Amino acid sequence: MKKPPGPLRALAASARLANLPSVVSNVWCGLLLGGAGLFDSGAATMAAVSLYLCGTFVNDWADRGWDQTRRPERALPRGLFPPAMYLSLALALAASGLGTAALAGPHALTVAALIALCILLYTWLHKKTAWAIVWMALCRALLPLLGLAASAQHALWPVASIAGLALFCHVAGISLFARRESLPQQSGGGNLATWCFVACALMMTSSTFVMLKLPPAACLLAIVPYATWTCHSLLRHKNDTGARVSSLLAGIPLADWMLLLPLALAHGAGTTPALWLPPLAFLTGRALQRLAPAT
Repeated sequence: MKKPPGPLRALAASARLANLPSVVSNVWCGLLLGGAGLFDSGAATMAAVSLYLCGTFVNDWADRGWDQTRRPERALPRGLFPPAMYLSLALALAASGLGTAALAGPHALTVAALIALCILLYTWLHKKTAWAIVWMALCRALLPLLGLAASAQHALWPVASIAGLALFCHVAGISLFARRESLPQQSGGGNLATWCFVACALMMTSSTFVMLKLPPAACLLAIVPYATWTCHSLLRHKNDTGARVSSLLAGIPLADWMLLLPLALAHGAGTTPALWLPPLAFLTGRALQRLAPAT
């Protein structure tokens, strides 16, 4: 029988540590689009990470009774930490997220507050209705907007909004599959989830080709890594929902790359984070999944 993880690994699993690189990639999608300064970029990144961790800990705190019977390997059902510690961590991280967002300006604080609201709504509703995935997906969709809000390029809000909608579609697709894992009696949603990934690619491409008018060849090239990894995840793990969800979670930064890669190529910025950050986040997230599960 497999030995249960120790306290540190259990804490990393509670924090969904493997998903943090994709959170950084999502917020930097907006930061790089708007050309935010170093201070504001750091504040927005810290806000995004803090709010994400807030969501993971408050979610495990709220689900501790459900996990007692269905996910007994998690930290709280095993009694590794007191539930009050998770709630205190979540509150401290929420304060950190909102506080650091305020340092990046009032627009960033507004977006951060919306993310915090979505976290609360998802935590309250996600075991009650399938529609709770809307709030989960909105948390991700708002991250590029948080990044752009930390810059002065507010004319690019439509582009960042389309990028956010693309991430919404990708995460909604993942959530449909994940819900099938946690609630096996619900077998539907597979076809809809697949179309969510198609919509993600179409929206990201529209943001680069139609709205930013970047070269068509670069826009099409940027789809290849995302499409390849998504198809690999769907086909390779079609009989293992958990592995499929983890693989698709690791691929979230490749959705950002559909916007950032054409942007980097069009501006001849071969050494900028727009070129290397999404694939680095993808590889790091995949590696961290060996340390702790992403779900």
